[in-house]
Amino acid sequence: MSLLIGLSLLGCAREPRRSATVEAARPSEPPPPTATSRPFAQLRPLAPAGDLELLAPVEHLVRVALVLAGRRPSEDEIAAVRRDPAALGSIVDRYLDAPEFGAVVRDMWHEILLLRVEGRFVLPRLGPLAGAGSDADWVREVSEEPLRLIEHVVRRDRPFSEIVTADYTIASDLGLKAWGGTTLPPGEDPPPEGWHKVAWDSEQPMAGILSSGALWLRHPSNGTNLHRGQAHVIADALLCSGFLDRDVPLFNDIDLSDETAVKNALVDDPGCVSCHQTLDPLASHLFGFVRVAPGQVRRSYASDGACVKEERGLCYPLREYKPQLAKQWRGKTGRPPGYFGLPSEDLRSLARQIADDPRFSMCVARRFYGYFMQVGWNEVPDATAVSLQDALIDAGLRVKPLVKAIVMSDDFRAARARVGSPAEGIAGRKTTRPEQLARLVADLTGFEWKAHPGKGAKAAERFGEVDLMGTDQFGYRAMAGGVEGFQITEPSFAYSPTRTLVLQTLATEAAAFAVEQEFARGRGERRLFTEVDDGEAAEPAARAQLARLHERVLAAPAAERGPEVDASYALYQAAGDGRRGWILVLAALLQDPRVAFH
Repeated sequence: MSLLIGLSLLGCAREPRRSATVEAARPSEPPPPTATSRPFAQLRPLAPAGDLELLAPVEHLVRVALVLAGRRPSEDEIAAVRRDPAALGSIVDRYLDAPEFGAVVRDMWHEILLLRVEGRFVLPRLGPLAGAGSDADWVREVSEEPLRLIEHVVRRDRPFSEIVTADYTIASDLGLKAWGGTTLPPGEDPPPEGWHKVAWDSEQPMAGILSSGALWLRHPSNGTNLHRGQAHVIADALLCSGFLDRDVPLFNDIDLSDETAVKNALVDDPGCVSCHQTLDPLASHLFGFVRVAPGQVRRSYASDGACVKEERGLCYPLREYKPQLAKQWRGKTGRPPGYFGLPSEDLRSLARQIADDPRFSMCVARRFYGYFMQVGWNEVPDATAVSLQDALIDAGLRVKPLVKAIVMSDDFRAARARVGSPAEGIAGRKTTRPEQLARLVADLTGFEWKAHPGKGAKAAERFGEVDLMGTDQFGYRAMAGGVEGFQITEPSFAYSPTRTLVLQTLATEAAAFAVEQEFARGRGERRLFTEVDDGEAAEPAARAQLARLHERVLAAPAAERGPEVDASYALYQAAGDGRRGWILVLAALLQDPRVAFH
């Protein structure tokens, strides 16, 4: 086992050599790719063609399948690209239309809006919510509400500006109980089962995610912040123009403990005015939102579950917006709602101004490119960013054509860039994110890494079943490079010791699960072990099975008498037991650099 770990983990430190791909059949193959492909823009390349070493067409397909669908490409997809590399376009179209792409969109926007936070922003289930789901259900069904609207807009091929201009949102049954809302007709493109198109009942103007109680629950404003932090969230997430990144001249002549002195400085001091003349008017749109915290909700209920402070609006359904407070800016900052020097009125007018702002389309384009290329939005070269913005605008602000243009580009296809090239540090090998890794392992083995933390019925009721690759309180998301959302707000693409341990443990657990489950079924029902039966030890059959495992797990062909299968067969023999040998080999393959990277 130590040899296995040492060999597999050492490989993670270097660029793997890639080769063409063949995949083993699996129980439910997707339909073959269609012959037609939707048009997409040709992006301005990062660097001259001679600076980039490109993946072969099938290798490009493998990368695209992982990032858009969370799996290896099917046998039909590989065969189609081998026959005609142009077939990749129609395959990408199908990936973009599939539900799995919606999950990718939610993952991406969690990294921006930081909504999947456990514990701190999970409200107690009391009164009508007593027994209504676990903490995990709350994060998945309440905290994710803004992400579900973003997913809905993208998957239905709507203009992306609808994430702020929509007069509806997408809420779950639990979300409706928590916030209170009116269910709207689903229309021609209904949300997934268990989710509804709704308008909130707390009288806030409906303006997409700007009206979301879940968003402002995660990003609250305390009494003295006066919604400025929330204004920064809007400017940073949607315009890539946050206030915290601005250069501010240092000053030490203001008594920050004196509220009057601070208030005067925000109007008179040039260093303060440089930000606050635009920050405060943006914040003035949000005074109607009240802070909601777990302790406040808990104190609103008696021990018998009855609401004792209904007038405060902190019993379910919550009143997260109070119209009578919307004009409190008059006595707080004195600055009326405005948008970077332009007059504004309420959330709806703010949403229209954001949608019409060229910074919005530029920011969206930069963020999608940055996510797939694994660089910060501010690291995208300006020339590339302009090309991306043009592609997004030409597509009517629809995201699918933009994403297709990104993944079909040479920038994305590049295996590496020449040293000193403008593409160096942007194009090249990508690290498999924890969400991608979990989906890939589940697709390959059927294993989903979950657990029930704690002991007893109370723990089971509170925490429920926890996804260990998608959470942090009990899971390993941040250890695997993911975004926890409160203390860890940016992904990591380096392979640290903890990330290596997570991959090792996941691979071992998944391999043991897969071997046990596979050999309990007939060959025709298996995902992986289609060439041998339990206890079968003949070398020809074992080598045929090992070759198929390489093809399936690594999306790379391996000859039965080739060096890859020779090494795997030696590992299999060293185990001295059929099932243990298969677990060892499969665990090694799942730790291969071609799984850790793509």
